[in-house]
This record gives sequence, structure tokens and C-alpha cells, in this order.
Amino acid sequence: MRADHFALRMRSVLPVLLFIFLLFGFAVFRQSARAASAVVGTGTPSSCTESAFDAALTTAGNGGGTITFNCGAAAHTLQFTVAKFVNLGDVTIDGGGRIILAAGNNERHFFAGPVTFRLRNITLRQGDSLVNGGAIEASGGQVILESVRLLDNRSAVAGGAIYCYDATLTIDGSQIDGNSAPTGGAIYNDGCAVTIRNSSFADNRATAAVNGRGGAVDNAQPGRITIRSSRFSTNNALDGGALYNAGGASADLAGVTLDENTGGYGGAIENSGVITITDSLLDRNSVTGSGGGLWNVSGSALLERSTVSGNTAFEGGGISTYGTSLEMRQVNLVGNMATAPGGGGTNGGGLHHLGGVVFVTDATISGNVARNNGGGIYQVADDNLTLTNVTLADNAADVLGGGLYHYGRYAVLTNVTLANNSAGAAGAAIYEDSPQTPSSPGVVQLA
Repeated sequence: MRADHFALRMRSVLPVLLFIFLLFGFAVFRQSARAASAVVGTGTPSSCTESAFDAALTTAGNGGGTITFNCGAAAHTLQFTVAKFVNLGDVTIDGGGRIILAAGNNERHFFAGPVTFRLRNITLRQGDSLVNGGAIEASGGQVILESVRLLDNRSAVAGGAIYCYDATLTIDGSQIDGNSAPTGGAIYNDGCAVTIRNSSFADNRATAAVNGRGGAVDNAQPGRITIRSSRFSTNNALDGGALYNAGGASADLAGVTLDENTGGYGGAIENSGVITITDSLLDRNSVTGSGGGLWNVSGSALLERSTVSGNTAFEGGGISTYGTSLEMRQVNLVGNMATAPGGGGTNGGGLHHLGGVVFVTDATISGNVARNNGGGIYQVADDNLTLTNVTLADNAADVLGGGLYHYGRYAVLTNVTLANNSAGAAGAAIYEDSPQTPSSPGVVQLA
């Protein structure tokens, strides 16, 4: 009786044990596949060929793995003639700081599908795509760049270096220079979550004469971008010399320097979405249109503990806003100029306010110049301008309103210091140009 009971129990337990064994075996198999690695080359430069790389990618890509290089002690350039597809397993490519993957302006380097694709200590240069993404096109997965250089890549449509669609993109400690595309000179973000840290973007260009957006980055709807401790210099675009943030997109910048970028509108940044700028510097950017540092058009912008300095524009040397809202807290808006190319009269040396509510708190607006009206601030809007605990000093206008030129419903100034502002014709501190009625009282100064 006891033997029969034991046999019955064994018959019920055996399937469970078999299932556990098979599950464990499958896990071990997957782990071994996932841990696959491959080495390109056998120690000499001549052994590091495109075919050797293709073989390594096949090995590492089947289930995931890491590719390294053994090409000798010196730096080595490996030429690509066709694009490489990474879509079967998670792949890491580590160049050890000595490998350059050059595409000879013939093809992009990589297409990354719904996997995790990591590039580390490597350079990708001279990629060229007839569509999107001169070096990398990412779709549906996760792309991570660590200590990577993307140099002199180009796209015929969008994203000179990277085109990202519905994926996650992380760039850390990298250099992205000299890339170009009609829009998104370096990166075009089409619905990705993008994080950039400790990286630099220089000499990237959005080349289209119409809708050329984001010399470095075009953050299109519904893209999300977070930028930390990075620098954007000498990039160029019609809209947003460094960064274009579209309506329906969001951008969060902290510890970022944007300097010497150029374009038509928004020398450093053009914003039509939602943007937050904290602990950052917008310096010496220039445009032929509006907003030398920032053009906020139909968007919401918050600047906090930041400096906007030395920028130039046709109007709004520092900032031009015609958006939903602009809020500035503990901001220095200094040394900006509104001037026409070749000289001439324009408005709003520091801030050019044409629409949307504007709140400025605990700020300094000084040393700005307008070649026409509104050296510090030029306001022609029915939306409110509110200044609280602000120093408005040493600004100059060639004609009217050295500190503030106002034409609109009202501006409320609370605890505002007005000092040493000048105007060529009238209103050294404030020029009120609007008819004053009970509903439109003009400039209201409160102690």
C-alpha cells in the first residue's frame, strides 16, 4: 500500500521536476547565448576588415553579446561599404578608444531595431544616408552611446548623425561634431526619450532654407529630451541654432552652455513646446531674426538661475517671446543687443515681448542695447508683464525707453530698481506709449 502511494506521488512529481529541469536548461542556454562575444582582428591592422566585423556582428548578434577589436596598438580606421543591422539581440561594440568606423560618405553605419545597442569608446564618421540618420537610425529599442565620437555624418532628410523613432537614446561623455541634415543637423528626435549628459555638440548644421530646424537637435513632437552638463557651440539652423523644441515636445536643460550658435530665429534655442532651462548659460549667440538667445514662440518656457548674455538679434537680442508663457527666476539678462544687419533701428535689447504672459522674479536686466526702442525690455502686448525684485539698470535705447518701452494693457513692477538707463529721444527709464484707461492702466509701479 505504501509502495503504491509512493509510486503515485512520483508520477505526480516527475512532470514538475522535468519542467523545472527544462526551464533551468533553457535559462542556461539563453545566458550562454546572451554572453556571446566576438573579437574583430587577430592583432594586425590588415586583419581588421569589414568582413571580419560582419562575422563578429553575426556571432554577437545571435542572442546578444559584445564586440571588441584586436587591430594592433595604434588607432585603426575600418571602412564600411554597407549599413549594419542590429536587430536580433542586444549588442555592445567597444572600440577601446582606438577604432574609427568610416563609411566613406556612402552609407549609414547602423540600423538598430528593438534591442539594446551600446556603442562605447569608438568613432563613427562620414556616414551618409539617403533617408534618415547619417550614422545611426534607431527604431523601437534602446541605443546607448558612451564616449563616442560622431563626426562629419550627413543625412538627406533628417538627423545628420542620429534619427531616433519611438525608442530610448542615451548619450554620455560623447562628441558630436560636423554633422548635417536638412533638419536636425546632428539628431532628429521623432518620439524618443533622449538623455544627453557630459557631451559636446559643435559645428552641426540644419541646412534647409525652409523648415531647417535644430542645428544640433530637432526635438519633434512628441519627443522628450533631457540635457545635463553639456555644451552646444557654433551650430547653425534657420530655426533654433542649437536646439529646436517643437510644439507637443518637451525639453529639460540643466548645467548646459549654448554659445556662438547662429541662425534665423532662436540663436541658441527656438521653443514652441515646453522647456525648462536651469543653471545654464546662453552666450554670444546671434540671429538675423528674433531671439538671439531664445525665441519662445507659441510655447511655455521657464528659465531659472541662468544667464543670457552677449547675444544679438534683429529683435530681442537676448530673448524674444510670443508664446504662451515665459517665466524667469534668478536670471541675468545682460549685455544683449537688438540691431539690424549692417546697423539700423530695432527693438528689445534684452527682452522682446509681443505676446503671452511674462513673469520675471529676482533678476538682473542690465547693459542691454536696442538700436530703436526698449533697451532693457520692449513690450507691445496685451498680455501681462510682471517684474518683481528686479534690477533694470544701465540699459540703452537709441530712441525710446532705455529701461522699458511699454505699449499694452499693463505692466506691474514691484520692488524694481531703475538706474542709469538711457534713451536718445525720451523715456530714459520707462517710456509709456499706450493710452491709459481703467482697464488698461499701463505701467504700474508698486513699492
